[in-house]
Amino acid sequence: MKLSGRLLELAQLVDKHKNGTILADIGTDHAYLPCYLIEKNIIEKAYACDVAQGPFKASLSTIEHYHFEEKIEALLGNGLNPILDKDVSMITIAGMGAFLIGDILEENKDYIDQNKRLFLQPNANSDHLREYLFKNNFTILDEKMIQDGHHIYEMMVVKKVNDVQMTKEDLLFGPVLRKEKSDLFIQYWKKQYKTYQRIQKDLPKEHQRYQEIDQILKLIEGELNESL
Repeated sequence: MKLSGRLLELAQLVDKHKNGTILADIGTDHAYLPCYLIEKNIIEKAYACDVAQGPFKASLSTIEHYHFEEKIEALLGNGLNPILDKDVSMITIAGMGAFLIGDILEENKDYIDQNKRLFLQPNANSDHLREYLFKNNFTILDEKMIQDGHHIYEMMVVKKVNDVQMTKEDLLFGPVLRKEKSDLFIQYWKKQYKTYQRIQKDLPKEHQRYQEIDQILKLIEGELNESL
């Protein structure tokens, strides 16, 4: 089966950082990701979870189409609730906002122990998600940035640890992404720099948001190591 560029990149991250053989896909997209991972023998069992009846039924249809009923179970429920009694070693949460992902993790944070690996793909506000992870002792093992259509997505592989050290640059840019500094990374932050400049231009200098943006602009200048 064929995945979108976004989901294919996520599948490759799961393969690269595989931890165990059982995965739960939270907010699953028609169960495409679990079916692909089963088809490629990357995992042995999966739970395709969603809170709404429509996506839940779509997942059932996809699972039946590929005859994976014995390996993938579709579950209806909010966040991590459907898998709290399941033996799961990997969790994917993709295609939703960073604030919602944080809320999902927060609701059942005792369920996330050091033996579980999380694969997260927020649609926006990745810095907010990284801040949540940092405050709750999650470390970022790997990150990827990919353009799929007109949107640029950031993905991160995380696990629970005892202590995390992260700088303000790590929070904004991503600790792995800023080390690799791919062409897409540079292109994205040059564009963000211009966007922040336009916003700042319409604000009075004494405005709090003006000062916040000024700090972000300085961080971007320092990260890209050039005058923009």
